[in-house]
Amino acid sequence: MKEDPVRRDYFPFCHEGATYRAEYVPLPTGVELLTVVFSPPEAADAPAILFLPGFVSIIENFRGTLVELTRSHTVIYVETREKSTAKISQDHSFFVDEITSDIVHFAGMGIPVGTPYVMAGYSLGATVIAEAFPRLRRKPEAIILIEPNSSFPFNRLALIFSRLVKYLYRPVVPFVKWYMRTFIIDVSSDEEMYLINCRNLDTAEPVRLGMAVRQLSRYRMKGCLEQITVPALVIVASKDRFHSHGEGQEIASLIPGARCIDMEDNKRTHSAEPGREICSFISSPERKPVPEGQL
Repeated sequence: MKEDPVRRDYFPFCHEGATYRAEYVPLPTGVELLTVVFSPPEAADAPAILFLPGFVSIIENFRGTLVELTRSHTVIYVETREKSTAKISQDHSFFVDEITSDIVHFAGMGIPVGTPYVMAGYSLGATVIAEAFPRLRRKPEAIILIEPNSSFPFNRLALIFSRLVKYLYRPVVPFVKWYMRTFIIDVSSDEEMYLINCRNLDTAEPVRLGMAVRQLSRYRMKGCLEQITVPALVIVASKDRFHSHGEGQEIASLIPGARCIDMEDNKRTHSAEPGREICSFISSPERKPVPEGQL
């Protein structure tokens, strides 16, 4: 029987002494998103972190990062609508604009008025943060984009497979794993990216995954980055062949005053290291918001 995501044990993702609360948050868009709110061992004068994982990515991929962040910050971990945990109807779609709408509503409803917060996200989660920023009524104090995408150019084989997943998914998953490690991911330099994708494939909801691949493939980022007026940290991974290093660098260059650092591979970007970088960036003088009207 499928595990209830609200009742599962999230202590492995907590720093020692931290606690958590898991629940579903219903949104005006009609979806209900799994949310886990982690509280640090001691109350601290630090902004909360609204944390968005990547495309169909599961919480196990961020264990090291979350343990580090929950040392001193409240972390609001939200799984977006393409995840198998989301409660949706057959009428819901997975275009970036729809996923962004969920997060805009969530930020308005799920973060108490007067609570300072920052946003941090990986891959699709980072893309959604960039798209959401101009639409947020209460802006975050900073944003952190890790391996962000300005497009999702799934290859022709992936698009063909996405239409057949309802019938072929489980039998074909071993082939997909072989194809990734043979032609897409350099396992010798970035094995973690391969392991992350294997975990994602093993837990994804096939029909939802196929539909999301087709709809995300049409996306092209345009115009949102120049409107970001708070301090931004962009983390890229130059050895990651699954994400576009060039796109990450370009995104950083288009955000006024953004800082960009290269962590090279996914073993580093999904470890405690980005957690330390995020905490350092949040508490540094450079994180202070840009004055209104100034880019």
